[in-house]
Amino acid sequence: MTARVTTTSTAVEADPAARLGITQQIAAFIEVLLLGLWLGSMMFFSFAVAPSAFAVLPTRELAGMLVTSTISKVGVLGLVIGPLLILIKAGSWNVTHSSKRVRILQLLLIVVMIAAAALSRFWISPALVSLRAAMGGHIDDVPATDPLRIQFNDLHQYSVGLMSAAMISGLLVLFLTVRSWLKR
Repeated sequence: MTARVTTTSTAVEADPAARLGITQQIAAFIEVLLLGLWLGSMMFFSFAVAPSAFAVLPTRELAGMLVTSTISKVGVLGLVIGPLLILIKAGSWNVTHSSKRVRILQLLLIVVMIAAAALSRFWISPALVSLRAAMGGHIDDVPATDPLRIQFNDLHQYSVGLMSAAMISGLLVLFLTVRSWLKR
């Protein structure tokens, strides 16, 4: 009978999920689901939607409109999911086996993601729409040396940089989160 208890005890120790209570398991599931949804939407937008829009749609103006609309939705998603992730992280603060430094890093990375979403949604996207309208909607007809075109291109590069920073931050949060679960 002792051997059977030892075997069961070893099986529980080998399975990280078995060490978590049901509430913690649900929180962990929701956390990875939300992070995966947000990170996945950014990656799908960057690697599928944007390139496909410019490759398939008949005009660059239509492609730009589709991309602007889609990135706006990705931004809203981030502004909803980001605070939820912070709440989940705060709620599991004493449960995780990660060091305090790692937990703070995770929160800071999520804040970077939220900031990138907010900047994109409330500053860059509206500015790009205004610049596109000021150029008559046909950006390709505007010379590359035109100040409005230069400003548009610069803002577009900032947008790409923000999205890249958010995706890298999200991947790091995901890595640190899964790593902390395996230590529980």
